Amino acid sequence: MKHRFFIQCLWYVALSVVSIHLTFAQADPIKFGKIELADLQMKSYDKDTSADAVVLCDYGKAFFNNNLQIQFERIVRIKILKKSGYSWADGIIPFLKSTGAEVKIMDLKGVTYNLQNGEIIKEKMSKEAVFSEKKSKNLYFQKFTLPNVKEGSVIEYTYTTVSDFWYEFHNWTFQKEIPVIWSEYRASIPEYLSYKLQMSGYEAPHISKTEPANVSFGTTNVSGKNYRWVFKDVPALKEEPYITTIDDYVSKIEFELANISVPGVSYKSFSNNWTSICENMLTDESFGGQIKKTGFVKEFIAKIKSENKEPLAQAIASYDFVRKSIKWNEVEDVYSDATKKAYETHSGTTADINLLLIAMLKEIGLDAKPVLLSTRENGKILPFYATISKFNYVIAHVQLGENSILLDATDEHISPGMLPTRCLNGIGRLIDSKGGDWIALDPKERASQLINVQMAINEDGELSGKIEKSLAGYDAWTHRKEIIAIGKDKHTENLKKEHPTWQISKIDLINLDKYAEAFSEKYELTMGDASQKAGNIIYLKPLLSEALTDNPFKHQERKFPVDFATAMDRTYVATITVPEGFKVEEMPKNAIMALPENAGRFSFMAAVNGNTIQISSKISIRKPIFYAEEYAALRELYAQIVSKHAEQIVLKKI
Repeated sequence: MKHRFFIQCLWYVALSVVSIHLTFAQADPIKFGKIELADLQMKSYDKDTSADAVVLCDYGKAFFNNNLQIQFERIVRIKILKKSGYSWADGIIPFLKSTGAEVKIMDLKGVTYNLQNGEIIKEKMSKEAVFSEKKSKNLYFQKFTLPNVKEGSVIEYTYTTVSDFWYEFHNWTFQKEIPVIWSEYRASIPEYLSYKLQMSGYEAPHISKTEPANVSFGTTNVSGKNYRWVFKDVPALKEEPYITTIDDYVSKIEFELANISVPGVSYKSFSNNWTSICENMLTDESFGGQIKKTGFVKEFIAKIKSENKEPLAQAIASYDFVRKSIKWNEVEDVYSDATKKAYETHSGTTADINLLLIAMLKEIGLDAKPVLLSTRENGKILPFYATISKFNYVIAHVQLGENSILLDATDEHISPGMLPTRCLNGIGRLIDSKGGDWIALDPKERASQLINVQMAINEDGELSGKIEKSLAGYDAWTHRKEIIAIGKDKHTENLKKEHPTWQISKIDLINLDKYAEAFSEKYELTMGDASQKAGNIIYLKPLLSEALTDNPFKHQERKFPVDFATAMDRTYVATITVPEGFKVEEMPKNAIMALPENAGRFSFMAAVNGNTIQISSKISIRKPIFYAEEYAALRELYAQIVSKHAEQIVLKKI
């Protein structure tokens, strides 16, 4: 993507004096400015009546122009159905600028169409509605807003970009957060350039064609290929619970330059292999160079070695030292400018922190290596191609005999060997002099919660007693972080706001700062929101405030996986004393439900023993990921949990 790359490419091609322009045999599906009356008359979209807007057509094509630039042309037409769809009148075009090379945006035009007394009224976008914004060193956004948008409007815009960056052939996304009736992308690529094409997503193309053709390349025409992809009636890609990032599931086509080959002139490969990638990273001053720098922490390394003789103890002591010395600044990166500076300022990126950790571990004599990963928010890594462009995070891998441990020192509240949830994203790439290997980023702990309730209910329906929450694994980590961040007093205040009928007389926090231990929270309280009295009857919610009241899985079908990040256990055990003069009139029935292959299980038991009621609810999700074919059973399991948790105990005065 550098300017020097563009300069290298220019001399590969002998240019002719004949100007040939790109043509596609297929007619364009849309022409800017020519809209249909029926589109303006549309009141709702039949295939998704909940849609607040619908893409009528999104059409783009990319080719090499006379100046050996990648030229991209696009027309977008959208129907606005509801006020909640007005945001689709705001557009963003990302573009790059660097020394000697850039992406230029040209011919940006926009029009809003409205129907008034049977007449089509159009209003053009003004120049004042367009502005640019710098996002980072080389990345900019061109932003614009279409005028006078109303319910029923049709908006359209068109623009052209020309790019000096051959490596960045224009990618295309076929699916959006609203339905898309027609999305078409055409690409014309000369035989001199070979791109790897990667199609992803859960929707199938309506048309996918590749044809040999004479295509333009500068001022000559050469053999090449014309590509055409069409997606029709694409459903809206809506946010679902328990996913990594929605971008992992969108239907799209991506390009990566593999090589440039001009017969009799030159050949250059841009396809990497892991051996060369590892070699480059380990010799890079911002990566491998930082792993060699430990002079500024020599004193602490010597102390760790003298106080800890076992390798595991040395690894944990180093981990504790780094995470207490440098606070993560929330920046995710794989390269570090200076680990020493981060140490001196007590603030640094993921790379600053974990490359220093690796350096210390290696200096101690441990077998420590970096592992690159992509966080859940950044998206899944596909292991088919050797590239580091998708990675945004680095952690430490330590081999301890036959066992190994993964360490991330960016979080001071997490136990050694546990990775923050953001890192639990499938696989990472270990970097070493032999080309490295893929490493599974499987969680070593579950998210576990045990709630033990000892309550007595009086004749007015008020409950008083004790609640103890014991948390382990990822539940302990997240709860600890929340409480430490705001303090015990604010935590107590928040509890009272969340449960206004609770009168909390005492709160104990046990092992709040002992990260290797289970964390417990104990309350002594009186509550009035778990029961209701009507005459001689008391209706009691057996799970008090801990019932699952809403099924997170709303849709009948789901095409992409449910990703909980970790396995989980939710156990609730209660003993409730019945007031004197009352009897148990009605109790929920016991129930057990299990998922196929024992992937999950729910059990509920209720019993009366003298004047006490005993309740047990156990939810166990035994794996982190459920695929589309498992979704129906998982959804039904949660439906059964919600239904059972909603049942009440009925007490009647004798």
